[in-house]
Amino acid sequence: MARRVHPSRSTYPGRVDGWHWVGAAVEAVLLLILVLLWYDDLRDRPGWTVGRATKWAALSALAIPVGFLAVLLLPLWIGGILIAIPLIVILVMAMAS
Repeated sequence: MARRVHPSRSTYPGRVDGWHWVGAAVEAVLLLILVLLWYDDLRDRPGWTVGRATKWAALSALAIPVGFLAVLLLPLWIGGILIAIPLIVILVMAMAS
């Protein structure tokens, strides 16, 4: 006879818990900060107009919902890695300036 799995103990991808939502929100905020920092860097480059910098920053802003959904739908350990990447980049940019 097949063993029945209790719904509350189901593993991923059956449900998304609160930690996934927190992680996804943190990822979205970090990616937003990263895009804004990059936009500021693009505006300061010689020969770049504000319009050109805005265009490239707007294209890179597409990473925000992609990162949000990735952290929301992937297992937490992968979400932790995805959160660590922009966090490390932001910290390196802060220490470099």
